[in-house]
Amino acid sequence: MTYRYAAALLLLGTLGACRKQPDEQPAPEYADWYTINAPEARAIEAVTGDIDGTLIITTRYDIYRTTDRGKTWAVNHPSNLGIFGFVTHNDTLFTLTGGRGSVVDSTTAYSVNPTHYSADQGRTWQRYHFKQSTIAFADVRVPRNRVRTPSGTNYRIATESVPFSPGSSTAYLYFTGIQPDRGPLLPLPQEHQLNSIYLDSKARLYVAASAPLCGRGKDFAFCGEQNGVLYVSKKPLP
Repeated sequence: MTYRYAAALLLLGTLGACRKQPDEQPAPEYADWYTINAPEARAIEAVTGDIDGTLIITTRYDIYRTTDRGKTWAVNHPSNLGIFGFVTHNDTLFTLTGGRGSVVDSTTAYSVNPTHYSADQGRTWQRYHFKQSTIAFADVRVPRNRVRTPSGTNYRIATESVPFSPGSSTAYLYFTGIQPDRGPLLPLPQEHQLNSIYLDSKARLYVAASAPLCGRGKDFAFCGEQNGVLYVSKKPLP
């Protein structure tokens, strides 16, 4: 085994580097939402865990772990595969590196294909190898654009279609918020591209998003930094 290969294996299983959120750009506070900024200039793709304990996000190719609401992060690089979601099975956390469907239409989009696992709440990761006894788990599908509360209410990522021009057959798609199957739309404080939603054990909603947008359509633009934003509802969903 070469030194370079051994070092790569060691990196895979270790905690990874720590990153501190810039003090000069604190996440804004809102009446109904907590917000956490991603530690790098990418959108947040998916989230798992609990804002009051261990919270884990992915920016597609990296996994970040925080226990202090995003003030500091530990980063891991399990592989060069894109990560679309997470799933917990028998107290073990798995990455899901495949996607089915799109979050921008009315159907359900899924994260699929478990490839790495962590038995210590995201501190270290190892490659997952399928076994015949776990073939059913290998087919797991986790919804990305929908969640269901314990009371049975469904919430989905809502979009709006706006034609390129009057009479045009093509359109821009905008993310308008989170829509319950009964009741009014839940808007977000700013406009974003939305990647996934998640419900923790206390029925609080997490919304994984891009950085805030200050331009639409052909004038698309971020408002400033491109670090993604995570919204967390301050109250459980009904």
